[in-house]
Amino acid sequence: MLARILNYATFRPKRVIATWIVLGLSLSVIGAWQSYSVTTDATAQFLPKQSESAAALRYARDAFDAREGTTTATVLLARADGARLTAADRAAVASITRDIPRWRPDLEPLKGEAEPFGLGDRAGKVLGVSAGPVAPDGRFQLAGVQWQANTTDPVALGAYRQLRDHIADQAAAHDLRAGFTGGIASVADAAKASEVSQYVASVLLFAAVLGLSLLFFRGVLAAVIPLLAIVVVSGAATGLVVTAALVFGFKLDTGTPQLITVVLVGVGIDYFLFLLFRLRERLRLGEDKRTAARHAAGRVGPVIASAALAIVAAFATLGIAQFGQFRVLGPAVAISVLVMLAAGVTLMPAIAAVSGRVLFWPSKRWQQEPVGGPAERLGVRIAAHPGRTALAVTAVLVALAAAALGTQSNYDLGSSGPSTAASRTADEIAATLPRGATDLQPVYVRADHPLTVGELAPLRQALGAVDGVGSAGEPVLTPDRRGAQLDVALDDEATSAAGMAVARGPLRDAAHGAAPAHATVMVAGNAAVFADVSDAIDHDLRLIFPLAAGLIGLILVVMLRSVVAPAYLLAAVALEFAATLGASVLVFQVLGGADGVAFTLPLVLFLFVVALGTDYNILMTARLREEMLAGRSPREAVAEAVRRVAPAIAAAGLVLATSFGTLMLEPDQSARQMGFAMAFGILLASLVVSSVLVPAVTALVGQRAWWPGRAPSARRPRALAGRVR
Repeated sequence: MLARILNYATFRPKRVIATWIVLGLSLSVIGAWQSYSVTTDATAQFLPKQSESAAALRYARDAFDAREGTTTATVLLARADGARLTAADRAAVASITRDIPRWRPDLEPLKGEAEPFGLGDRAGKVLGVSAGPVAPDGRFQLAGVQWQANTTDPVALGAYRQLRDHIADQAAAHDLRAGFTGGIASVADAAKASEVSQYVASVLLFAAVLGLSLLFFRGVLAAVIPLLAIVVVSGAATGLVVTAALVFGFKLDTGTPQLITVVLVGVGIDYFLFLLFRLRERLRLGEDKRTAARHAAGRVGPVIASAALAIVAAFATLGIAQFGQFRVLGPAVAISVLVMLAAGVTLMPAIAAVSGRVLFWPSKRWQQEPVGGPAERLGVRIAAHPGRTALAVTAVLVALAAAALGTQSNYDLGSSGPSTAASRTADEIAATLPRGATDLQPVYVRADHPLTVGELAPLRQALGAVDGVGSAGEPVLTPDRRGAQLDVALDDEATSAAGMAVARGPLRDAAHGAAPAHATVMVAGNAAVFADVSDAIDHDLRLIFPLAAGLIGLILVVMLRSVVAPAYLLAAVALEFAATLGASVLVFQVLGGADGVAFTLPLVLFLFVVALGTDYNILMTARLREEMLAGRSPREAVAEAVRRVAPAIAAAGLVLATSFGTLMLEPDQSARQMGFAMAFGILLASLVVSSVLVPAVTALVGQRAWWPGRAPSARRPRALAGRVR
């Protein structure tokens, strides 16, 4: 069936290209229009249903009318001259906070951020305002603004900035100043501060992709057309995922659409480069553009299909994760890669069939077979000394992998990022109040009888006595008095490792131990939520790692019709992952002095590096098998395969590593760690593991690599006999 698809794509290329343009643009419009309606930045929505914090949030919605997608922005109100607040100042503060719930955004200036339809819902709204504590020195008072909106939506950010300016103007009228932090306030300031770096990263990304493509092919269209095609396919994939979310009623994390784009740019460039290198080979033989495209696609198509299915298998395993964000992310990326696979066996061959030699214009050097180049010399050296080569590479990888044993996970999400007005306001508050004062942790009590304040006094006392808790507030009872809420202020930020440790252990232990008779106590809040998220991720790592590896191994067995080659390919990929994680630990944890690496890094790194590294291994191994089936001895096959395939793998790896490397320009530490790890891992996969280690091991294993499949003959072509000893 795949052969028929490839033949049709090269026989009717214009029809295929036109179909993709229509579908791509249509789905891109849907994705851009509806993306914010199916995305959420509320991590609590992805909690395992059986976790305590998830149960607490469900109870809060029923008993206290808590709304999903609500965050708290803390407002600091102080005298402009820095003096203590007077009675008149406190009255002005009370007046300002009473006025906030009556404020409504001006939608007219926000129309530039989105279509007018649904603008009011996207802008968000203030659900309520609660009076906060006064600083011990009396110099400021806090207020908590409950804001319901997707805090990454530019419409919501624009509406918040209107509210911020409104409150600031009201404060100035009373000779007060206003500061804002937490929730949407911190997000808005961070987004503004990172605008320049994100723009620079985008420019560098496209410049790097274009520049490297020009360097490899010396052709203008070979650099531009693949990028344009990938943009169309990425838009189609995002639109399809958004449509699926609308139809089936699930939510995506706000970072999912961007992650889909990054993944598809990476694998799409890989597939295009694989095809272009093979197309260039066929054109050198004198074939016309359609024949060359058909033959090139016939060789590369099965490799693209196997590589794509390996990525799909790896990400599909996330569908059984406990953490809901992973459970949604996995199928979303899998669907997107399947879309890119469809493009790889239809759109890409069609473009090659239409363009042919024009892709490589104005260069003419491509028409001559390179002789004595770096790839050829590398292949000959590996073939001549496979044992020495494999041992040296393995020793380096093992040394790097050893550093991974010291991996520490960092859950402190608020410790990095640019200095903003929100971060400075948070520091001002933390100078006199516990850092947790701006992000209170609610503790809920559910009873089968009416509660009294006196009955809850031991619970409040126990919560306040926990080491790491700054204060525990007065209980607030439900109208039927069968439920209560006590707000706890931690000494540390809720999303810091210390705050999460308090919520996970001592706070919950104290809450459960001091529960009133015939009542259930549940700890919620960001500290408890992220503690439960980290526990779910630990569970998912233990489950998904072996399952994903097993599925990738199965795909390799089916493709290569062997069990020996897949075994050492999986071992190489596992070593590659461990070495990449070890390098990240060395750079950031040991040399950089960080508390650890981002807690999501190991799983995301495993899925990306293993899946994309498998791409390169499949391409190299398929060529090794092809050369050996053509009659070459194992060492001759290694020399020829490295000469032919290593440049394509190196080109794909360099482009993809550059793409991920732009993340290192981000102000956020976790983004920088992710960018380094992904770039390093892909360079390791493409330049070392696939281009050196895999050929060297194959030369040592010889024809047994394809057992129990058909063993190739050992006929020695004269062209290679003199070069390989």
